[in-house]
Amino acid sequence: MIRSVEDMVQERNAPEAPAGVAGGRSLLEIEGAGCLFPVRREPGTTFFCAAAVEPENWAGGGQHSRYCAFHRDYLACCESVAEEKAA
Repeated sequence: MIRSVEDMVQERNAPEAPAGVAGGRSLLEIEGAGCLFPVRREPGTTFFCAAAVEPENWAGGGQHSRYCAFHRDYLACCESVAEEKAA
């Protein structure tokens, strides 16, 4: 199952990274390798963490490569969608 950004923001209720921007930044406001983990949504705009992502992770292109270390660790501890639905 693929979830939308809105589902991810609402269901995960993910914490903001200490190094992130309070309230997040829109995609247009992020310069360089900023974390693209969605932290909130308003009509027509999604706001992302925007904390710095290490160059070796950003360039790697792997799963969660566009997320900061805080959000990569956060996601590693989350149950899968199937596990959540079964609970």
